[in-house]
Amino acid sequence: MHRKKSLFKILLLLTLLGASVFFMSSCGGGSVSAPPGATITINPATLSVTDGTTEPTWHTQPFTIYVKNSKGDPLGDTEIWISFIWAVPDVFSAVQLYDGNTPVNSPFKAKTDDFGVYQLRFDYQLGVGSYTGNLEVRSGSAFGSASFDVSGGGGV
Repeated sequence: MHRKKSLFKILLLLTLLGASVFFMSSCGGGSVSAPPGATITINPATLSVTDGTTEPTWHTQPFTIYVKNSKGDPLGDTEIWISFIWAVPDVFSAVQLYDGNTPVNSPFKAKTDDFGVYQLRFDYQLGVGSYTGNLEVRSGSAFGSASFDVSGGGGV
């Protein structure tokens, strides 16, 4: 009889601990992906640059990413994955993505602010030839993209 009570107490304690861990992790304890029906918008949606230079030079373009639920309400503290095909954190690359002021690999994980917004620093080179690609952002089943292309330029 004493063993049954002890076993019952242990099982009850484990159940309560498991429930408290579940509730703490699901109540704002960390970032989550966007729910079904959410939208991701990137501004600007298209950026085309005509390159008339022959020497490599870096330029910075900010992109603003908005994540909203199906009702159009901002989704704060939401995980997003950002990628661009040519992005590498190397001075010899055509494009570098930054999380704040830190160059990062592509893809990389970021998080929207309280207003469902993420400010992306997108650095690109002119003078290295023509290239094109899509800036892509994913969260859950939501997806957004912006086209970017450089035409002309001397190249190396």
